[in-house]
Amino acid sequence: MKLNRIAVSVIGVLAVLTQIQSQAVPTSFDIRDDIKGLEDTSGLPSYTPIPDPHADRSYVHFYNLAETSLFKKEHELHGLPPLPFLTQEEAYQEAARLTALLKKTVPNALTYSAERNKKWVQLAQDEMDRKGPPVKRAQLLIVVDRNPKVQELCFVLAFPKGQGEWKALGGGKVSTGNTGRKLYYITPTGVFYNTVERIGYRALGTKNKNGIRGNGIKGMRVWDFGWQWAEKGWLPNREKGQIRLEMHATDPDYLEQRLGKPASEGCVRLATKMNEFIDHNGIIDALYTQAAHKDKRFSSVLSKKIRFTPLAGDKLVVVDSSHSADSQRS
Repeated sequence: MKLNRIAVSVIGVLAVLTQIQSQAVPTSFDIRDDIKGLEDTSGLPSYTPIPDPHADRSYVHFYNLAETSLFKKEHELHGLPPLPFLTQEEAYQEAARLTALLKKTVPNALTYSAERNKKWVQLAQDEMDRKGPPVKRAQLLIVVDRNPKVQELCFVLAFPKGQGEWKALGGGKVSTGNTGRKLYYITPTGVFYNTVERIGYRALGTKNKNGIRGNGIKGMRVWDFGWQWAEKGWLPNREKGQIRLEMHATDPDYLEQRLGKPASEGCVRLATKMNEFIDHNGIIDALYTQAAHKDKRFSSVLSKKIRFTPLAGDKLVVVDSSHSADSQRS
């Protein structure tokens, strides 16, 4: 009887281990698996599901996969439309249109002095040089300065090297990660991508126990930049942990007036109208707009009111001007 019990226990343990192994997250991930899901395949439904976008896996540098990158001519192999390429003059004209639209549609939108604009451009270029890929076409970057004395974002028009002068369009107040509160992380600096590896979502508008809508009112866009390492703001030694880095709206009744100060748990918080401006113009939805031609999940996330700007990119650039000599406002 004792031997039978031992045998049953061993079999049970093996069964549990087998189940865990079958559900384990792969140790490596090839983004080409995602792109294959966008290809035409006769005899299959109109789209093939991409691997689980919520799986816990590290980001794979999209631009290193030259043979399959949607930023190269090979996009035609997948039946996807090419990204728009604007001339320098066309890019400046579109940037001017968006600047006017920003002032018109976003209350409390910020415009900066010429000197301050130069600082935004320099911060963006420095961070892109350190951690970003070469810019391959005229496009907009969303640049967020996490400096506690700044807490703002700016839209920066970026060009490939030697093809145009980078320009700052203007922006607005944000809130990034706070310190001193348990489980509040410091928003990491770097270049983060809105790619087809992950699918964002829209806020449900539900309230927590304190009556706060964490992602803003219902329908607000949430951009998902994946798992990232961030400093634990509540620890003196700033030990690092992983957070799901997102950019989203905040509660318009209770928290929006606090924008301009560090307040989040690590994400980038936006005003409602700024969220809508980014969403309705597809500012960092270049890849989503391409993928939407083959996969309904991407089109379902994109705004129904979208007027896709040909300057759309896919990058959130987080900087910290307090680390430079130019940390003071102009």
